[in-house]
Amino acid sequence: MTIWKTIKQNPSVLVWAIIVHVLAFIAIGVSFKASEPNFSEIKKVKVIEAVAIDEKEVQEEINKLKKSESSKKLEQKKLQDKASKAKEDRKKEERKLQAIKKKQKEQERINQDKELKEKKRLAEIEQKQKESEEKLNKLEKQRLEKQAELEKEEKERQEKIAEKQRVAEQQKRTAYEQSEVARYTGLIRSQITRHWIFPASYQKGMKCKVLVRLIPSGDVVNVRIIQSSGNIAFDSSVEMAVRKASPLPVPKSDTGLFDHFREVEFVFDPNA
Repeated sequence: MTIWKTIKQNPSVLVWAIIVHVLAFIAIGVSFKASEPNFSEIKKVKVIEAVAIDEKEVQEEINKLKKSESSKKLEQKKLQDKASKAKEDRKKEERKLQAIKKKQKEQERINQDKELKEKKRLAEIEQKQKESEEKLNKLEKQRLEKQAELEKEEKERQEKIAEKQRVAEQQKRTAYEQSEVARYTGLIRSQITRHWIFPASYQKGMKCKVLVRLIPSGDVVNVRIIQSSGNIAFDSSVEMAVRKASPLPVPKSDTGLFDHFREVEFVFDPNA
């Protein structure tokens, strides 16, 4: 370490060194004055001036050092102030950052709570919709089943009505046909009876069963005794009467009744 570095680091050393030198110079001057009282006035003046110059320079150096030390202290203080301010600013920033982080965490927590609540709300809505849909499906199923049941009952009712109507129509048709058949059979019997001639061997109570085959015009194509009266002459007279009565009265073919008269079977009894 050099002397100047030591002085810069510790200016008080220089001050004490200068003071020591000044005191040494003064002592030397006093010593010279006592031992050599014959020094000229010029030498005294030069010594005094030299001492004064040295003191001035020393003082200036001291002032410089003081000023430098003061400047350094001021600079150090500025640096310390800046460091303190920077430290305080950093702490403020850290506190601000911590506050922001805390606020962010709080906001995240709030958002998470909101998200959970929203999920729960949506889940409840979805569950309600599902339950409502199931209920509607159940009601719709019940409605369709009830509708199918009603339609089945209505169909059965209509079928019963139709069957009753069909039966009634059939009965009516059957009754009509029977009536018509009976009427035309009576007409045929009457017409045959008008053409019948008493045989000589006829006796009261004679009768026979006759089968007559006809065509739509009423013309007789065949006649046959299927149950004899026991009298050949009577049976023959009935066959002859049937042929003479041709064409026999029959219903028209468009009435659908002629099928009953393609073969007409009846008992011929002249007394009936």
